Amino acid sequence: MFLIKALLVISTVATLANNVSAIHCYQCASLGNKKCGEPFEAEDSMKYDCNKAAIPMYLQTFLPLGTFNATGCMTQTVEAPLGGGTHIIRSCYFGDTVNTDNGCKLDPKSADSLGSCYVCTKDWCNGSSSMAQLGVGFILLLALAQIIC
Repeated sequence: MFLIKALLVISTVATLANNVSAIHCYQCASLGNKKCGEPFEAEDSMKYDCNKAAIPMYLQTFLPLGTFNATGCMTQTVEAPLGGGTHIIRSCYFGDTVNTDNGCKLDPKSADSLGSCYVCTKDWCNGSSSMAQLGVGFILLLALAQIIC
């Protein structure tokens, strides 16, 4: 019985460790997809593995060398010029997740201005339903603790 519990713990830890290596975010813009706005309506086509994302060229000058992997997810509220309105962009985030000044910058070629930028570090956290996954993880952890004890 102890061997089964030990194998269960090892496999759970290995699975969690494997999932930590890559962040997954929603990637979309409400300008082209109304479901990307508020309220957010997640679709599978919006899900993106940020390991496949390349850092935007304009950010490379702001970030230290070697920081070309996504470090989180972000949701930007962007104001379009000349009465173009507000739209939302959800994407992978590159840079320091605490000091977000550089990582939240918009492309300087864009005429848009940044209204707000929310950065988070959990899978799918830049969608409104991210708390549901946290609850599922908590329930699984409780079940594992019940089996072990």
